[in-house]
Amino acid sequence: MKKYRIAERIIENKRIVSTPDYRDMGAVLLFVFLFPYIVAFFFGNVSTEYEETQESTSFIVCNTTLAGTEKMPLETYLACRLPATIDTSCEPETLKAQAVILRTELMKAYRDGLEQEGDTPVNSKEQDGKKYIYVESVVAMTDGEEYEKCRAAVNSTKGMYMTYKEKPIKAPYFALSAGMTRNGNEVLKSTEYPYLKSVMCERDFTADEYVQTVRINETAFFLRLQEVYPEIVWEEGKELTDILRIDRDRANYVTKIEAGNFSMSGETFRSIFSLNSSCFTVELENNAIINDTVVIKVKGVGHGLGFCQYAANEAAKKGSDFVDILNYFFTDIVIEKTE
Repeated sequence: MKKYRIAERIIENKRIVSTPDYRDMGAVLLFVFLFPYIVAFFFGNVSTEYEETQESTSFIVCNTTLAGTEKMPLETYLACRLPATIDTSCEPETLKAQAVILRTELMKAYRDGLEQEGDTPVNSKEQDGKKYIYVESVVAMTDGEEYEKCRAAVNSTKGMYMTYKEKPIKAPYFALSAGMTRNGNEVLKSTEYPYLKSVMCERDFTADEYVQTVRINETAFFLRLQEVYPEIVWEEGKELTDILRIDRDRANYVTKIEAGNFSMSGETFRSIFSLNSSCFTVELENNAIINDTVVIKVKGVGHGLGFCQYAANEAAKKGSDFVDILNYFFTDIVIEKTE
C-alpha cells in the first residue's frame, strides 16, 4: 500500500543517514508522532487487552452501600459482584453460569422498573443514551488469580441473560441443596414461575456442609421462640414432637411450622435458630440427668430454590458448559444478549 511504503521509506532513510540534517530530523519526529495513527489506519486497534476491557456503557449500575452510591458500567459491576456471591475456586463454567444469573437479576430489575414506572421509571432512569439500574448490594473489589477468574467469566458471557417468554426471569441461587431443588410455583405460591422446576442434585450429599446438627436445651428452645413471638402459648403436658406440626414441600423443605396458637414459615424458623436451610427435622432427646435436648438436623445450605452452585460445579467438573448447566436448573429459558 502506498502510505505504508512512504512510512517504510522514512524508516529506511533513518537507518542509512548517520548525520541527519534538520529536515531529516523533522521528518523523523513527524513519523514518530504519526506512527500510532498509521498503525491504527492500516491494522485497527491491535491491543488485545484493550479490546477485552472495553464494554458497552449503555447500562450503568448505581450500587448503594454504606459508603454511598457508586456508578459503574454493568459488566464492571458484575466483575466486582461475582466474587461476593460464589466460591471463586469453582470451575470456570460454574462461574460463567453465576455471571449470567447476576446479569439476569439486573435486567429483571431494569425491566420491572420500566413496567412499574412507565417510560421514566424512578429506579431505572434513561438519560444521555444510558440506562441506569439502581441496586443495593455487596461487591468484592479484589485482585489476584481468583478475581481474574471471575473477570474472565464475566467477559466470556458478556451481555448474556436469561428470559422466559421474552422477559428476564427471576433467577434465585443458593449454595447446596438437600438432594433436589424446590419448585418455584409451590414455594412462591404463584403460577408465574414454570421455569423454576424441581431437579435432582444427586451429588450434593458429598459436600462437607451437607448435614448440620443443632442441639439446644428444651427450655432454651422455648424461650428463644418466645423472644420472637411473645404471644406464644404452649399446650401443657405434651411432648415437643406432638406440639410441633410441620408442613413440607415436595423437596422436603419446611414450608410452615405450627405449635400451640402460632405458626411461622420454615424460613423464619431457620432464621431464629441460625440453621443452614429450612430442610430440617426437630426431635427431642430425653435425658434423665439434665433437661431434655432439642435436636435439629438440617440438610443443605440456602433456600433451595433455583440454581444450586454445588451441583452446578459437579456438573462442570464432568464437562458440562454453562449453557447446559443453566438449562438444567431453569426450564425452557432462552439466553439473550443486551446488545
